[in-house]
Amino acid sequence: MYISGKDKLGYINGDLPPPSPTDPGFRKWKTEDSTVRGWLINSLDPSLISNFIRFPTAKAIWDSIATTFFDGKDTSQVYDLKRRVTRMKQDGGPIEKYYNGLQGI
Repeated sequence: MYISGKDKLGYINGDLPPPSPTDPGFRKWKTEDSTVRGWLINSLDPSLISNFIRFPTAKAIWDSIATTFFDGKDTSQVYDLKRRVTRMKQDGGPIEKYYNGLQGI
């Protein structure tokens, strides 16, 4: 993810909440949050921008996008996990190795 690569993930996951407006670091936080907001907005299809541009912080935009488009199931991930589990075989090895392999999935 681009945001993580730029070390700005805290602006969307809540690890970097806004400081008080009187805090000396508020201006820097606001500038960086605005940058992340721009990245998020610019990654959207133009027809969707008006739905999310009104949110005041990157986290608010991110949360709204997640609520709008994520149904709680990542079907591709669920499919991959099911496929990996069904392909696991003990193959005569120790049960501990098989069990650890399953837990690693």
